Amino acid sequence: MGGIVKNLLIFIHPNKKFNEETAKLVKIQIDNSLDLGWKAEDILLVTNFDYEYNGIKSIVIDGESIYYPPMPRSTNTLAVPYLIDNGITKEDVLYWVHDFDAYQMNPITKTELELNEVDVGLTTYGWSRKWCLGSFFYRPSAKDIFEWIKNTVHEYSIEDERALVHLTRSNFNNINDRYKILNITYNFGMRKVEHNYTIAEKPIKVVHFHPYYSKFPTLDSFMYGKNALDMPLMNERLIRIFKEHNIK
Repeated sequence: MGGIVKNLLIFIHPNKKFNEETAKLVKIQIDNSLDLGWKAEDILLVTNFDYEYNGIKSIVIDGESIYYPPMPRSTNTLAVPYLIDNGITKEDVLYWVHDFDAYQMNPITKTELELNEVDVGLTTYGWSRKWCLGSFFYRPSAKDIFEWIKNTVHEYSIEDERALVHLTRSNFNNINDRYKILNITYNFGMRKVEHNYTIAEKPIKVVHFHPYYSKFPTLDSFMYGKNALDMPLMNERLIRIFKEHNIK
């Protein structure tokens, strides 16, 4: 991967197993990453239960101190301090953390991210300036930032994205000097795709959508081009992997 990061996927849940959707998506994530050229040792799957697929074994942690029932969608960010404290993520390495429904389409290099002078790379929603933490990059020097987010999530019982807004609006401990805003190409979501497409650097690196979304047909939009752009948003390589897993 040209000196990129480690590819970090996190799933912690009291049930100690994947839910139905994630049980499919984890296989897509692993197959897709290997197809893109990631080395097996650079794909880190962190869970609180044993799991293995296509040569990738999960790194099993306890997770009890991470999972926060009022805000389960904040688990990725809440896990970061634990991973650093327990040596799962190492110094001088860049990590890409992303949801299971954020799929890499094209290679990403460490050089293109230009994160040498900061600790975290973040995206917004593109059409909105709100932070989107479904795909972000960090190095372990950012531990204190994620502790601030965790403390804010717990103090106000809000999700991590709102917690980060709270911190950056007040420039808590000069947090605004510690991150870089990345282009939406690294987290291209399922809302207002026509606007985001105009501002996204091409080729799009990461598409982020639930295949089965109750509010509108996201798979039709991303795979079959049933959107305002009248074009598929997935490339043929990723479409092939989805179809191999019977998502079509």
